Amino acid sequence: MEIDYVLNFWDNLFAIISIIIGSVVAFYIYKLSKQLSAKDKYEHEINISNKLNEILGKKASLADIKKYNSNNNDVYNKSYYKQSCSIHHIIQNYGVVVCLRGSDKFELGLIPFDWIEYIRLNDSEDNCYIIVCKFKGIKWYKNFKSPIKEILKSGI
Repeated sequence: MEIDYVLNFWDNLFAIISIIIGSVVAFYIYKLSKQLSAKDKYEHEINISNKLNEILGKKASLADIKKYNSNNNDVYNKSYYKQSCSIHHIIQNYGVVVCLRGSDKFELGLIPFDWIEYIRLNDSEDNCYIIVCKFKGIKWYKNFKSPIKEILKSGI
């Protein structure tokens, strides 16, 4: 008994391409399912705006959501980093404008509502408001990414 099979290159190539395309489509659908709906985004914006209205003009700290733990007792901030700021004003549908202190000047930066996760009253280290957000914006201090999407005005 002799087994004879023919390896058809084109059939195998099309099968591999269809598996790759199917994987890309499945990944894209998964990413779309994780996005917030327009109603959820609006409710998040209203919730964050209400909390930020209470702290306009006050000092706050910006903390990275990936590294921030509210029970952290790290005195030297080696496990995460924060940026000190003051809340300048709120722009509806865009985000919050914060005043950052640079080495020799003040800068106004915009943080989108989508990047803000939640706001805490304080934590074990700081006696100021903690705005926990995604640090995926421009580089601000020592080449760390910041939650600032864009600098609005520099050199105040």
